[in-house]
Amino acid sequence: MLIIRTISILKLKLWESIPKKYKNIKINKMSKLINELKQEHETFINTLNELKKVSVTSTKGIEIISQFKIAILSHLAKEDRLLYPPLYEKAKSNLSLKKALDTFATNMDEITEYSNNFYEKYTNNNIDKTEFLNDITKFIILFKERVMKEEVIIFKAYEKFQIN
Repeated sequence: MLIIRTISILKLKLWESIPKKYKNIKINKMSKLINELKQEHETFINTLNELKKVSVTSTKGIEIISQFKIAILSHLAKEDRLLYPPLYEKAKSNLSLKKALDTFATNMDEITEYSNNFYEKYTNNNIDKTEFLNDITKFIILFKERVMKEEVIIFKAYEKFQIN
């Protein structure tokens, strides 16, 4: 119950931290890229939730972690290749977009470090299940927070500037 309440509080704080101008942008038509990335985000969150339900020491748990790592690296490469370069180009003439992109880059370093430690820790056979549940819960919260901010701020900026 405490975890659910904590997650609800984090979601509210996260939503409140998003600048108002980004909350009110109306998007009529999502680009193919943004639609693809959102679907991948949803798949990643479902995969992490599934991982919580299986034994991480099981063959299935280890397989899920390995597949997730490969999929997320591919997803990040796609974002680095197709999403962020045109946004950085637009940011040359838009200071608020530049600040948002810089914040995302810093935030990504934290998530990358946590996820690398997570992968390293849970691909060996000496796993404490209670510790795993705590770590996967934290990982899911960090990941969802990142996804929510990216979709609300970065994806909407991509659509606002009609980058296709």
